[in-house]
Amino acid sequence: MARSTAAEVNFRVDTIYGLLTEGQSRGQIVQFGSKQWNITPRQVDEYIQRARIRLEEDAAMTRPSWIAEALGRARTYEQSAYKRGQTQVALNAIQLQAKLIGLEI
Repeated sequence: MARSTAAEVNFRVDTIYGLLTEGQSRGQIVQFGSKQWNITPRQVDEYIQRARIRLEEDAAMTRPSWIAEALGRARTYEQSAYKRGQTQVALNAIQLQAKLIGLEI
């Protein structure tokens, strides 16, 4: 069997990352990888290990970083709702942003 390219490995790790976040078990992921990519359980375990490292890195986010990302998402929701004429949704997004930075409206 030919060696996987870096792009294939990254794709597989990203896919397994998604499966882990969905709550799939190791057994389910091994079965998926074996069928989908025709690889051994040992290879799937390597991808699982790499995906778990990524999960740990993502979970290590600090509170200020999380708040900054949440504010960004809330702004996007606000703008999208405003463009669609959904005033109440836009106002709710503004209120959420205020709460995230410690203001009460």
